[in-house]
Parts: sequence; C-alpha cells; structure tokens
Amino acid sequence: MGRFAPAVPGSFSAVVLAVPIVVAIIGCNYKPAGSVSPSAKGGSSAGGVSGTGGRGGAGGAGGAAGSGRGGMTPVIILDAGPGADRNCGARTKAAMKVPPEILILLDRSGSMNDDINNQMCRPDGGGGAATGCGAQSKWALMVPALTQVVMDTDVDVNWGLKYFPDNMSNTCNVNTTAAVPVGPGNGAAIRTEIMTATSANGGVNSFNNTPTRSGTVGATSYLQTVTTPNKKFILLATDGLPTCGTGGAMDDAVAAEAAVTAANTAGFKTFVVGISTGGSADTTLSALANAGGLPRQGTPSYYSVTTAADLAAAVRTLIGAANTCTFQIGPPPTDDGTTDLKRINVIGDGVPIDRDTTHTNGYDYTDASMNSIQVYGALCDQIMTGAIHEVSVNFICLIP
Repeated sequence: MGRFAPAVPGSFSAVVLAVPIVVAIIGCNYKPAGSVSPSAKGGSSAGGVSGTGGRGGAGGAGGAAGSGRGGMTPVIILDAGPGADRNCGARTKAAMKVPPEILILLDRSGSMNDDINNQMCRPDGGGGAATGCGAQSKWALMVPALTQVVMDTDVDVNWGLKYFPDNMSNTCNVNTTAAVPVGPGNGAAIRTEIMTATSANGGVNSFNNTPTRSGTVGATSYLQTVTTPNKKFILLATDGLPTCGTGGAMDDAVAAEAAVTAANTAGFKTFVVGISTGGSADTTLSALANAGGLPRQGTPSYYSVTTAADLAAAVRTLIGAANTCTFQIGPPPTDDGTTDLKRINVIGDGVPIDRDTTHTNGYDYTDASMNSIQVYGALCDQIMTGAIHEVSVNFICLIP
C-alpha cells in the first residue's frame, strides 16, 4: 500500500454529546508497480516527438539530449502494488452515532392508582371502596414526567414501551410483545399509548398483581427479536414488590432477580426505578438493580423517586449511562472494491485510535458485519466528556 494524502474531514452534530464524526476516503493517483513517468525517461539521440510546449527533454542514459520541444511535466508516482492503475478519487461520507435502544417496562398494577404515600384514597376516609386517587395518583404524578423525557430525547434514544401486567385475564403472565416497539422517533407514539392506558380521572386502567419476573422475561424475549446492532437496555419502573410467586406464593423476589440476571447475561442491562417505595422494597429492588448491572452508587442501589423531578433525573441518568461510544461507519462509501470496512483509520482529534480487540482502550467492530465500531476504555471516557471533540474514520482507497 502506498502513502496517501490526509483526508479533509467534515462534521455533523452527534446526538446527546455532540461528538462529530467524519468518514473520508483517502484519494491516491496510482500507476502500475514499477512504471515511470514519461518525463523520467531520457530523450533519444534523435530527439523527442514534438510537444505542445514543455521544456526540452534532458539527455537520457546512453543518449545525447533530444532536440524535440519537450516531454511531459514530472509527476510523483505512489507505489500501490501490482494492478493499481486508476485514481481512486476522494469523497466524504458522514457517519452517525448509534443511539441506544431503551425498552420501558412500566408497572401497570392497581397500586399505581394509590397516592405517593401509598394511600388508596377511599372516599369515606375509612373502610369504604377505593376509587383510586385520580389526579393525585402515582400514575398521574409520575407518568407525565416519563413521557416528557422520552419526548425530549427521542432523537437521541430509540425508545419502546411494554407494560406489566399487560392483560386482565391472567395478570401473572406477561406476553413477549411491546405496546410500542423499540424504534427511532417514538416519543409521540409512547405518549399516545400512555394516554390510552390512562383513566378518565387521571389514574391508570390497571390490572392486579406486579409480575416483575414475567415482565422481565417477556421484555428479554422481545428484545432478542430486535436485530439492530444498537445497545439495548431495560428501564424497569415499578412501585412495589414482585408478586405472582410459584405455588400460590405472593412474593416472587428471588425469581424476579434471576430474570433480571438472565436479561443482563443476554446483553440487556436493567435500570431499576422504584416509585414511592421503601421499607422492605429497598432490599428487593436493590438486588434487582445490582443484578441488572446499572446500580446507583450508594444505598439503596436502585433509583428511589417520589417526585416527577426525581423520575426525570433518574431517566436522564440512564440515558447518560446507555450512551456508548458506538458509531455506524458502513456500508462502505463505494461498492466497486476500492473501499473496504476492513481498511480504516480511526482518529480522535487528529490522534490515531488503534484497534483493540480486548476492549481495553481503543476501537473494535461491534459485530461481524463491521458496519459499526465502538471505542472503549479511557478513550471512550474522553469522547463522552467532550475531551475528544471529533472522531474521524478514514477509508483507505485501494484499487483491486
């Protein structure tokens, strides 16, 4: 491979962290290996063929200076190896930062109709029938904050929504589909879906039980059907302890933790938000958060929220954690074999970033398709914090 001129990078506004990335093709003027410019040959003793205006040809080895009116102007030849015979050109192709995909696993149990103090809002203040707290319910207070964050970030995140429970007939069994499938620009769709689930008084059209285990299993199964290369996460938002244990038992904490562990093993980390929880729920939800791989620092390990502002802040923390240093670079900018995803240079603010298959401190392809790369280690930290402002990926142009 011959030397190449540096690319001239462009830029684009990356989502969330505004890290621009540029993909450029390096252009080279190639000749077959071993060829020389006509000007490098000496003129014959009889003189060169009359030109249209250059300098007189210099004497070649073994011959006197030619009397013709000149050969071609000298050019620089880059040794590209056998068969290199064309100018590959120079083009620029923008690449996109790959957004995370987050499936909201939202508790739709009857207790979401209680108020933030977990009171049932009985109309007689005593033992009468509970009608739900309506506009003062946990659902009414928390869900608007959740939808607002989703609306604000639907360019930065591919959102999806799944309820648990999700049916009236058997509330302990959650299906493997999503109310809103994960995808880009889903903010409005999720808001509409949540409005559909909201009752006339502002509470939720709820179902009994809190099948956290079955909901997590269903979310995992669904995400396994989403074949995009994006990193995928589960946002578990619940207001109580897992129920629907085996053998008629109400407590299902151990099985719920195992389900969250299995989701993490499958590649889907779980971020746990507890809405107006505490007491005995702290131990269980903290265990779920630790098993999910995204615990908060401190005690409890899950994100306990009692206000809309708390919930919004917790969700934005997840978005920050979910934003990885992943960039889409494929497909190659040409399809004639002159560029190849295997032949790239990755550069951060002008400094080369080496490939590192150990994922310690460098870049690697995210999968066998090589259409995306991810930067790891301290270099990723620098990208996330803005210490590295621009990442560029240069395609090395070669003629087969």
